[in-house]
Amino acid sequence: MSIEAVLFDADGVVQRPSVWWRQAFERLLGTTEAARLDAFVQDFDAAERSALRVSAGFEDALASVLGRWNCSEKLHQALRILTTIEVYDDVLDAVQALRHSGMPCHLATNQQAHRARHMSEVMAYRELFDREFYSCHVGAAKPEVAYFSTILGELDLPGRSVLFLDDREENVTAANQAGLCAAVYDGSEGVTKLRRVLLDFGLRF
Repeated sequence: MSIEAVLFDADGVVQRPSVWWRQAFERLLGTTEAARLDAFVQDFDAAERSALRVSAGFEDALASVLGRWNCSEKLHQALRILTTIEVYDDVLDAVQALRHSGMPCHLATNQQAHRARHMSEVMAYRELFDREFYSCHVGAAKPEVAYFSTILGELDLPGRSVLFLDDREENVTAANQAGLCAAVYDGSEGVTKLRRVLLDFGLRF
């Protein structure tokens, strides 16, 4: 069966953070104490994970975290850290080349609603991809098989006609379990590696 659509992960495939979050959190908290930073990161991670499958509530959850760390006034600063993103230009160029060749290309990524909105509207992913599948809108998150099953239902395509690219092995495994074709790819490996991966599935751009 030939590929009829390609799903691209976001973080690690088409984009990367412009700053290391841990370093930015050091400045946010005003400390370099490892144990304190570890505890904050765990608190933050828990708040973000809880928001990956719902379309609202992340900003309130983050505000609660900052309140517990006596940083209530730094909500906007914290949100800016999360949306400081650089794209892999060569990968996005390849996405556009694929689309121009007639291959639908979609974004498939775990995101809380604030970051998803920034990516879609400010970074214009809604124009750079045919469709966007953010976990906060899908209602499931990678590596849950339900995430991929929901996307297949939205696309109305058989699994083996959809190719999914992600930099995490566990997400690729889940996509395979849902019936998709899938491969590990990291955007830092460049467009030459991307060409080889796509060629393995009969795709050229």
